[in-house]
Amino acid sequence: MEHKNKIKSDSDAQWFEQDHTMPQVEGPASVLVVTSDADSADAIRNTVLESGHRCAVADTRASGWDLLQTGETDLVLLDTTVESGVLSLISEARERWPWMRFIAFSRRPDADTTIEAVRNGATDYMHLPGAMDELPIRINRVVSQGRSHRRREQRLQRLMDACETLRASKNEMSEQVDVLCSDLASAYRNIKDQMSTVEMTTEFRTLVGQELDVEDMLRTTLEYILKKVGPTNGVVHLREAEGEYGIGAFVNYEWQDRNIMPSLERLGDMLCGPMQQEDALMKFEDADSFAKQDGVDSSLFEDSEVVSFTCNSGDHCLAIVTLFRNRSTPFTDEMAGMLDALRDILAEQLGRILRVHKRSNREWPTERSDESDWGWGDKAA
Repeated sequence: MEHKNKIKSDSDAQWFEQDHTMPQVEGPASVLVVTSDADSADAIRNTVLESGHRCAVADTRASGWDLLQTGETDLVLLDTTVESGVLSLISEARERWPWMRFIAFSRRPDADTTIEAVRNGATDYMHLPGAMDELPIRINRVVSQGRSHRRREQRLQRLMDACETLRASKNEMSEQVDVLCSDLASAYRNIKDQMSTVEMTTEFRTLVGQELDVEDMLRTTLEYILKKVGPTNGVVHLREAEGEYGIGAFVNYEWQDRNIMPSLERLGDMLCGPMQQEDALMKFEDADSFAKQDGVDSSLFEDSEVVSFTCNSGDHCLAIVTLFRNRSTPFTDEMAGMLDALRDILAEQLGRILRVHKRSNREWPTERSDESDWGWGDKAA
C-alpha cells in the first residue's frame, strides 16, 4: 500500500447531509398541479394551500402549458399518467424557464417512468396521494432550489450587463473590464458545473432510492458509475461482520472469458482492512504491487490504475468500492468529485436497506446466484 495518493475534490464542501426538517421558503410559492384525476387534484391542492402556497390545477398538458406562460410558476406537480407524452412538458418548460422545478408523481411505483422523468429534467418523483404527508417538505425543498437558481441567474445577468456597460463607456479601462468579464464567465461556468453535479446526484438518488433489494441496488449503482466514468472493472466488497468483507457485486469488463473471482477475493483481503478506516478517496497510480501478490492474476493489475473508496454510515464502513483499468485511460480529478458525491448516497441507501430488513447486527440478506458477466455471487450481499 505504498503507492497511494489521496484524491482531493474541490467539490467536497458542496455536499451536505440529508435534512428532513422543513426548508424555509420566503413568501408563498406558485404551484401548478397537472392531473386529470379529480380526487387526487383536490387532495394535492388542499395540501399545497395548507402549506401556505398558491395552487392552480390543470387537467391536460395543453391547459397546463397555457398557465405556465406568465413565467411566475415556481413548481409543477406533474401526473405522469395524465396523457401520453406528458413528460415532454418538463424539458420544454425548463428550456424556456431553466429555474422552474418539476416533481413528477403517480399512484404506483414505475422505475421506467421515474428514469424518463429525471432525464427530462424532473427534480423529484413521488407516489401521490400515497405519500401526501411528505409533500410539504418536498415542495419547500424543491422551490428553495429553484428560487436560489433563479437568483443566481439574475445576479449573473446583472453583473454581465454592468460589464458590457463598462466596456462601452470606459474605453480607457478596457483591459480591466476584460479581466472582470473573464472572472464573471469563470464564475458562471463554475455555477453551471455545480448545478450539473446537483442534477447528477438527484438523478442517482432517485434511481437507487427505489431499490430495497441489495442486488438490484448494486446493479443500478455500478451501471450508473460506468456510465459516468466509462468502461472499467469494478468490485463492491460489503461488510459481513466486524472487520470482514465479502464480494457483493462486481463488473468484469475486460476479461469476460476468465474467472476473476479468486483475484477479487484476494484483493479484498489486501485492501479492505486498511481502507475501512480511510475517509478519503484513494488512488493507487502504481498498481503493479497488487499484481505481485499471491493469489492474484497478475495481468489484472499490471499497467493499471486503481481507485477505491468507502461508503460509511455513522461509524460503520458498510461497503468498499474498487475500480481499476489500464492507466492509458486514467481516472481524472473530475471523476473524483463525482464519485465522492455518489458514495454518500450509496451509503445512505445501504443503511436504509439495513433498517428495512431489521438486521441490528448489520448482516446483509442473502442474494441469489447469477452467472451473468456482472458476476453477482451467492455471498452475503
